[in-house]
Amino acid sequence: MHIRLLLIFSYIYYCVRIKTNPARFFQLNAPFFNPSKGIFSKLDIDRLIPQRWRLRQSADNGLVKDFQYPVFLKPEWGQNAYGIRRADSEQELNDIRCQTADSKMPRIIQEAATEAREFEVFFILSAVDETKAALLTVNEALNFKKTAFPINSINNSNTFYRELTSSLNAKQLATIWDYMRAFGRFGISRVALRSDSIEALVNGDFHVIEINLFVPMPINLLDPSKTLKQRVSAILNTTWHLAQITKHIPKDQVTQSVFFKKWWIARKVKMLPQTP
Repeated sequence: MHIRLLLIFSYIYYCVRIKTNPARFFQLNAPFFNPSKGIFSKLDIDRLIPQRWRLRQSADNGLVKDFQYPVFLKPEWGQNAYGIRRADSEQELNDIRCQTADSKMPRIIQEAATEAREFEVFFILSAVDETKAALLTVNEALNFKKTAFPINSINNSNTFYRELTSSLNAKQLATIWDYMRAFGRFGISRVALRSDSIEALVNGDFHVIEINLFVPMPINLLDPSKTLKQRVSAILNTTWHLAQITKHIPKDQVTQSVFFKKWWIARKVKMLPQTP
């Protein structure tokens, strides 16, 4: 909670300092917002992922049968793993569908990425050069239970994060950034993916699990090994670049009513049954 508050207040401070409206934050990824659904649709975003990195997924309409288990059922828009359920067999899948039959929330079904490790890449686009990242961190999501195919998130008490950015050289980070750019012009994003190792990730051998476009948490701040001084420094660095990219949102970009629609959908998602 303290991290979130410091992120918010330092971001507002920097926006005021450089004379930009902090509410414009919600327009950073507005070109990818689906106004008719009122969400950043996972199905829309999935189409942005190059085929080599894309997992098999579709709307959960009950028509697609030949899945490789396990599979994950997700709200078409969700955040921080709210409403995600894992099914390890067709029977479990049907049980989950029965449990959620009364929900009007559209769902998608996604096959699992089978790579051994889970990584999160957080980035903010440069305000002065759109070919570069102003900030990019590479982190690993770990789970105390060490079970196969965990649903990791900041809301999972068994999940913790380790930042790996300093272990990568400039060429490796530039390569990872090139992969992130292939998805689209996101002002800010956190991409969850699975790969067998850092080396495999740098070589482009990975599958994307999620692309988060609505207030993505800088996950490196949750590394338990960081000192208070390191966290504060990282927060100020993050929000400074975030204020800069907010100020440089293209003037001809269509404004979308993102916040209130997303807030309403988020409330409904949080009411869905959670993974036991």
